[in-house]
Amino acid sequence: MISTHRTIAILGAIVFTSLAAETRAMQGPAEIRTLDDLVNLSAPQLDLLYRQSQPGPMPGGKVRGRALYPEARFPRARSNAARIAWQGKVFNPENSTAINRFFGVKAIQGNVSTGPSWLDGAPSMILDYEGTSRIYGNYRDEIRQVAPGLYLGLMYDRTTSPVSLKMYFAFDSQQ
Repeated sequence: MISTHRTIAILGAIVFTSLAAETRAMQGPAEIRTLDDLVNLSAPQLDLLYRQSQPGPMPGGKVRGRALYPEARFPRARSNAARIAWQGKVFNPENSTAINRFFGVKAIQGNVSTGPSWLDGAPSMILDYEGTSRIYGNYRDEIRQVAPGLYLGLMYDRTTSPVSLKMYFAFDSQQ
């Protein structure tokens, strides 16, 4: 039979370990530099990283993208599989637009501007598909630069009440 003191010590160790793990989960890795660094982050880590970042300059031309699935059982495998369908975007600063690349083909254009984030109200690069796409017209992307040339995006569905976060994505403008 286990003594009361030992039981309390074991329970204390379990609680301490759980709290330490939860605290680590709320923090991002020490340094984010690549798309691969973002793939295994949790949703709270991605949100925190996004909140700590600024919009950054609008990239020009083709950027390599990655869908992020922080709550998936195998986030890296799911992100890798999604790269078959979505490869990134092509930004055109001259007319403030961006076009998604699906299966290597440019499709689904949106208008790029700067505006308040639906997550925290701070400035974000906004990619809005309303009025430019029948398929994606109900969606809006918010984007911030989390490292030089590395951007984290949040895709929102405006048909839900309240507006809901549909997914995370990222792209690298320094391929």
